[in-house]
Amino acid sequence: MEPKRRLPLVQATPDEANEGDARPPWQWVGFGALAIFVVWLPLSWLATLAAQRIDGTGTVASFLRALPFAVGLGLAALAGGYLVGRWGTAGVRVREAAFAGLAAALVATLLTWGTLGVSLGALTTVPIAVPPAAMGGRLGLRRRNRH
Repeated sequence: MEPKRRLPLVQATPDEANEGDARPPWQWVGFGALAIFVVWLPLSWLATLAAQRIDGTGTVASFLRALPFAVGLGLAALAGGYLVGRWGTAGVRVREAAFAGLAAALVATLLTWGTLGVSLGALTTVPIAVPPAAMGGRLGLRRRNRH
């Protein structure tokens, strides 16, 4: 028996309409990295306000001034990873969320190097961003799989 032929004027069923819409997983890495920067920007502003209130010199004061920025990056990476895990298409897993965190951390490191010069301290963004991004991806996947 021949398959059913449809006129072009008849709308496709939802399954047929979404067949070609699946984005490759690597594109979700870019979306996640962009989301991390979008969330991180206002958190960095708040971190700047908090860091300005910390007085003193020395290692402890420097650590206390850097802590709000690290927390902001971690929260932003969690949010970006969640976006990738929750709304990513088929084939997008925790790995892509972690790669989004890595990509955002490396871009931030390169921007820092371009502004302040090369220092290994700027690479601390990688261990601060990647684990929360992976955790956010895992949380997003759980949420996606529930529906």
